[in-house]
Amino acid sequence: MNYAKLVFVSALLLAGCDQPAQPQSSPPDQTSATDIRQDSVPDSSAFAAHLGLSAYTEMSMAAQSAQELDSRLASFLYHPNPMSLTEVRQAWRNAYSAYLQTLIYSKLPINDPPDWHKKGIDYQHTLSLLDSWPIEGGYIDHVPGYPFSGIVNDLTLELNEDSLLAQHGFSDPSYASLGYHAFEFMLWGADGQRSPRDFFPQENTAPVVIASEGGNSADTLHTEIAHPEEATAIADEEPADVGVQNHNRRRQYVQLLSEQLQKHLHRLQRRWEPSNGYYASLLQHSEPEQVLKATFSATQKLLSDELLGKRLNGTSSEFSQTTWADTRAIVAGIRNLYFPLSETEAGTGLPALLGQHHDDLSLEWQRQLQLIDDSIDDWQQQTVADAEARQQCRQRIIELMSLLQRTASMLNVPLASAN
Repeated sequence: MNYAKLVFVSALLLAGCDQPAQPQSSPPDQTSATDIRQDSVPDSSAFAAHLGLSAYTEMSMAAQSAQELDSRLASFLYHPNPMSLTEVRQAWRNAYSAYLQTLIYSKLPINDPPDWHKKGIDYQHTLSLLDSWPIEGGYIDHVPGYPFSGIVNDLTLELNEDSLLAQHGFSDPSYASLGYHAFEFMLWGADGQRSPRDFFPQENTAPVVIASEGGNSADTLHTEIAHPEEATAIADEEPADVGVQNHNRRRQYVQLLSEQLQKHLHRLQRRWEPSNGYYASLLQHSEPEQVLKATFSATQKLLSDELLGKRLNGTSSEFSQTTWADTRAIVAGIRNLYFPLSETEAGTGLPALLGQHHDDLSLEWQRQLQLIDDSIDDWQQQTVADAEARQQCRQRIIELMSLLQRTASMLNVPLASAN
């Protein structure tokens, strides 16, 4: 393997995806089929170009939504009240949905430069800083029965970018200090009943709030009073009698969360920038057939691993109780890629690849995507039990995976069999 090919394979494994590289020559009994495949693979140049542009567009929308969230947060912190809290919560939901629509591109078999791995700024590590779940809310702030728990109440921990990065996943993945779900917890609280009063710009009503012995920000914190007799009295009281403390630290923490969210999104956005982004450049220098195969493989992985394996088996947005919206957003990302709405991109999606002779297959895709949306509607509106709604979504996603396999076969695109 020459140097140019070595760089290509190590940077972007589009030809092989997660499978070992295949030899150039085919077994004798497969030669004829391979020749037919090479002659009949459709021209996917337009689709490959569309993929890179779509990734940048979706990532830009995610970054813009995070900026809008930051703006709503600023308004909320300026005047914390039920209305401004509702508005910032909706902005969080919009921002997270916009991010989830980019997930299909994260499944492309891209390898970052080794230096990015060393610095912790590679694609997968950046995703962990954005979207760790499930998380332990008590690691961040007060939860019922523990009014002084978490990073917000640990006065031994300075709040800044470095400290939050160090605290993220400190001893367990659920100990998340950054990302959308840390933000979600701050807006909803452990029971979905977060009060705007928690963010009032005020000093503590208790004389001193310090970390309990051990200093871990996940530990329960307590109040220490300068006078021993008062300290004894406080110790005999229920924790709720002291009331929520550290309002200004809570305000500072959520602002840091918003800043870090935007920073990590902008990092990915720059790498998908069409003119000089690293990821965009890798796509532009790859064969269109390899890009098409990688896209189908990424879609399969997203449906199988992310939706069937994780989202539909867990509760990703547990504090806002909107996991159904997570599923909808991920499916929307698939739809936006394969069926672009823009007239200028009309000739770049799946219908263009299939051609007029296979309109029925294209219509079947749209029908199946609509069926998934209908199942999510039932889930959202609770017209059926949660378990039943999830199972219905699973079945229809499995059917979409089967349709993906059929489409790949129609286009002569090699795709591994789903597990």
